Amino acid sequence: MPVYLRKNVVYTPPSIENVSDEDEDDYIQDPEQIRDVLPQPYRMINKVINGVLDDVWEDVSQKESARFAEQSKIRPPKYDCAVEIQNQTQATSLADSGDGRYIFIGLPNGLSVMDASTQKPITIWEEDNMEIVNIRSHVMGVQTYLIVTLDDMGTGRLFAFAFDCLFLLKVLNEQDSGVKNLVSKCESSNEGDYMGLMLENTSTKEIWLEIHKLPRDAWLRELEAIQAQITPKQNPQEESSGEAQNTESHGTEGETTQDRQRKKKDRSGSPKPSTPPLMTGNPGDKASYKFTAPNMVLKVKPPTPLAANTSSSIYSACQKIDSGEVIGTGQSHLLTANHLEGRDTMFDHLHGNLMKYLPKDKTEEEIVIAPTFHFLSAGRMVPQGLELPSQAGLPTTVAVWWTGGSHVMHYSLLKTAKDFEHKPDVVWPFSCRIRCTTVSSCTVLLAVGLEDGTVVLWDRYLGIDKGVIRICQDVPIERLKFLDPSISQPTSQGYPPYRKKSDICLLIQGRNGAEYIYNTEDGPQTRPICLAGVPDKDEEKETILDTMPDVPELLLVVQQNGSLLLKDVVTGSNLCQMTLPSTHQLTNPWEPVLAFGSGGQLLYVKGTKIDMEEASEVVEETEMEEIPPVSMSSLFIFQLRSFPSLDPYWKREREAVSYLVHTTLEQRLDALMKERLAQQGLRKMRMQSRWGMLRQELDLIQQSRDVAKRRALSRVPLSASTYKSSSSILLI
Repeated sequence: MPVYLRKNVVYTPPSIENVSDEDEDDYIQDPEQIRDVLPQPYRMINKVINGVLDDVWEDVSQKESARFAEQSKIRPPKYDCAVEIQNQTQATSLADSGDGRYIFIGLPNGLSVMDASTQKPITIWEEDNMEIVNIRSHVMGVQTYLIVTLDDMGTGRLFAFAFDCLFLLKVLNEQDSGVKNLVSKCESSNEGDYMGLMLENTSTKEIWLEIHKLPRDAWLRELEAIQAQITPKQNPQEESSGEAQNTESHGTEGETTQDRQRKKKDRSGSPKPSTPPLMTGNPGDKASYKFTAPNMVLKVKPPTPLAANTSSSIYSACQKIDSGEVIGTGQSHLLTANHLEGRDTMFDHLHGNLMKYLPKDKTEEEIVIAPTFHFLSAGRMVPQGLELPSQAGLPTTVAVWWTGGSHVMHYSLLKTAKDFEHKPDVVWPFSCRIRCTTVSSCTVLLAVGLEDGTVVLWDRYLGIDKGVIRICQDVPIERLKFLDPSISQPTSQGYPPYRKKSDICLLIQGRNGAEYIYNTEDGPQTRPICLAGVPDKDEEKETILDTMPDVPELLLVVQQNGSLLLKDVVTGSNLCQMTLPSTHQLTNPWEPVLAFGSGGQLLYVKGTKIDMEEASEVVEETEMEEIPPVSMSSLFIFQLRSFPSLDPYWKREREAVSYLVHTTLEQRLDALMKERLAQQGLRKMRMQSRWGMLRQELDLIQQSRDVAKRRALSRVPLSASTYKSSSSILLI
């Protein structure tokens, strides 16, 4: 093909000076930039699509990593060996008897008692419109138990269970007038000496706390008298039934079985109950047996909001306030209304523009005010009853704090004033709101959890502050629980010979789900140990922490997703997981219905079954209205003793350890003298061995002296000429 070239064209080669230096960045690093930039609107569409793809890829990567982490976790063994109890399908609440013998079951129409080992019903108390929602039981005597119940209508009752019978002791809010006071909370002391109940007036909406002293000894005597009356009535019935059986056995040969049954029915009239009748007539009426009524000893009202001083002059205001020697609640002060208004006005003027950035908290109307109280024994801070031998181990003080408050108030229970409302004996103020409190089993230690993530620990017996524990900043303390002292590893106590206080651990849980354990031993300050960090999912947060009665190392944990776990409280590791049948689920993870039996060998759990077929039929009949599905409940039992992962804990030997150990000066001197006398024979042997060693030492010393003498005599003395020659040599 022809090629056209220009003629007479001179090409001038470029000079080296005009060639620019090579740029290191003069190339494309991203291969995608080879393409030309898209014009609008395609460039915007491309950017949006790339952003969506990046977000999707990031979500996929996070889910994949979470799935991999979930699969790599070490799962505890699952036990799905729950056994359903057939004759208990309507349980509304559960409670154990304290010693593991019985299980008290709340029903929609009464209260029943079941044997914890054999699951056989023992007795039942029936009454219409009495759905028990809360049960607490305490050991009142030898196989005699005090049962405190609260139903859905706000009625509190006291029952006594003795010799396989239930007795109604008292209806707590029984009123003669037309106004009825509802019971919102009802608790008693460990041995049933005192009881506190929160009452609410339905007309005025006023709430208050009442403390009653229970006549426990009088009730025991009255129950013994009732037993003596019931026993003679049973013996003639048993004798007559035995004679009837003998007569029937020696009857005519032609008598049929139907004739024998008809004759037996004619003699008996009606079948005899297995237990003696507890009530005569309607159970709603008063009981046929009269019991001593409790006595009210204290009435506490919630603290009023801080208000201005209404005095007209400074002199009258100073007359009303205290001297300032005792810490109070801050109600008595000298601040007038004008002063407080001026402070509010100045604060709003200076910081009004910043108020909108504060976190929104619940208003006072939304906060449900309720008291939390603990019955305590005598201590140095409230010493009433400390020197009385009759009050040893009995409650003498009650500590009360109200929801949203920052004060713990101590009231003495031994005052005999006619006015039940009196000022607290001791007030503990704190820097922020109180979230939770707990006391040790011996009521010596009291722990207070605050809203700012701080735990304050008090030794009530000595009246000192043991420490302030900083758990996590700005994370409220959700739960506190003292563990059994036997969990702490025993230290070898060689000296002193008298007893000392043992170590006790405190379990702490924050709102974020993290758990810590703190050792309260005396000595160098220790830091809390983290047992479990913040859970990855909210559904894995633990709502219930309950220790097993006879195995304090095991902790029963209920999560928000309904999982039941048993974990080691010392190491924090999950030991096993208990699962209900696939057709059932835990009734309420926040307030589950469960109880231990037989000293922790059995676990009773209430499960709910949702029948979707019946629910769909109901929805079709009601024209697609929003109606909750029909639920059926069942009571299940887990044989914890048969779990292989718990065998090492059942084999451990434990001794009952009490934290309250106070050795007086006389006891310490006696212990030291006994130790001195016990070591008298040992000292004699040591003296004899020492004298024997002393003789050997003297022989060695004498031998060394003889050797030294012989060496001194064997030395040859120097002559005068030898001495002069040696000295001249030294001079040269």
